Amino acid sequence: MDIRELETPCYVINEEIYDQNIRTFQEAFDTQWGKKVLYGYSVKTNNFPYMLKHAMTYGFYAEVVSPDEWEFAERCGCTADRMIYNGPQKRDGVLKAIEQGAIVNLDNLEEVQLVCEAYRDKTVKPEVGLRVNFDLEKMCPGETTCEGIPGRFGICLENGDFAAALQLLSQSGIALAGLHMHQSSKTRSLAVFQAIAQTAAEIGKRFQLKLNYVDIGGGFFGGSYFPNKPAPDEYAVTVCKALKQYYDPAGTMLVVEPGAAILATSTDYLTSVLNIREVRGKRIVTVDGSLLHINPSLKPHPTPFQMINPGLETDREQIVGGSTCMELDRFWPRDIHQEIQHDSRLLFYCCGAYMSTHNSYFINAAPNIYLHKNGDYVLVRKKSIDALFL
Repeated sequence: MDIRELETPCYVINEEIYDQNIRTFQEAFDTQWGKKVLYGYSVKTNNFPYMLKHAMTYGFYAEVVSPDEWEFAERCGCTADRMIYNGPQKRDGVLKAIEQGAIVNLDNLEEVQLVCEAYRDKTVKPEVGLRVNFDLEKMCPGETTCEGIPGRFGICLENGDFAAALQLLSQSGIALAGLHMHQSSKTRSLAVFQAIAQTAAEIGKRFQLKLNYVDIGGGFFGGSYFPNKPAPDEYAVTVCKALKQYYDPAGTMLVVEPGAAILATSTDYLTSVLNIREVRGKRIVTVDGSLLHINPSLKPHPTPFQMINPGLETDREQIVGGSTCMELDRFWPRDIHQEIQHDSRLLFYCCGAYMSTHNSYFINAAPNIYLHKNGDYVLVRKKSIDALFL
């Protein structure tokens, strides 16, 4: 089957690129930290079952942040003892996760109190991790997603809550197994990861912690379409150098949770022309896909693409709109220098992170998904409205 024969709109998973991204990321951190590196697949970044199952063949754990993602991972064949449970909505499920052997990072003092109360009078005690909330914006001004407001995840380091959490655990005889340091940023820069790892080392020194693991989280760039951005080996050098100021790679596991770094460039999005019209001197092209499928926020954001079956070169402005009934459903960029024809197709790159996760059934059902493997295309999910009737 040729790409021109695929039923559009559709996602196309490129297994070779996915494999390469995984291997490149693992090799970078294994080289810098050694054998004790654990990789967690970020389910929220792409919840198509194939993506998790394939990562599991490389030894990945499932990193989940909700009861629904927990069930999803189980249905993909992931056992509880190979899950990392993060996020603010674990609720009573946190106790089940601990009992079944998952790596559990407590997100807030209420979770800490819940676990301490449950195990206070028990002989066998669990080990848990704590997610740390610290002022990354102060360390990296203008780089965080929470510029101007405090981040809302984790246990605050600066106000004494983190120390209080340590005390609660100690009083209940519960050991602190690790730290979860994930922070979101706009830049994903080396400076951000330097600050995260440095803070983890400083916390270890300050509280004299002996930990099983340090979970650095995710939020890395990755793949070949991000020129002038940090590469996996640069992230690995930065993170590991800072952590080694306190933690010994021979005794402390490094946990990393790559999402976009392995997923973004693994999947493309293909859409076909529906109709072409002229409106007040502008050439308007409507395609059968939607910007919602590759940019759910609908914010102007150029996505690398290639045109299949292009026409002649042109200086005319061509506005490409999606198939929904929203004016904002318009693809970027608009400076297309070849004429779009009725038999043209647009192939957008780097659509494997968050895009398919955010798909709703607004106007259109979720697109087909094909797997490109060994030179052939195989349909692995058929577009359907069945989900609306379950």
